[in-house]
Amino acid sequence: MSSQEMGLRIDDKTEDVLDVLAKHGYATTGMLVDETGYSRPTVSKRLDRLHAAGFIEYLHEPTALWMLTEDPRSIEDTESVE
Repeated sequence: MSSQEMGLRIDDKTEDVLDVLAKHGYATTGMLVDETGYSRPTVSKRLDRLHAAGFIEYLHEPTALWMLTEDPRSIEDTESVE
């Protein structure tokens, strides 16, 4: 099942959030805001969508630490090759 089937739309801002998570494996919301240059609400919206689709995990509430569990872009790439 692709991320598109799960209702996850990967726009440029989501791509940028995923790029940071893929580079480090994990990041706080604040780090993602700093690295992407987007506002906290914009980043939080993308994180909520990625979390709902099961691609990231919320590890530590006090620091808002997120971990990438699976990159939805790699799933799309794999499925388009098959």
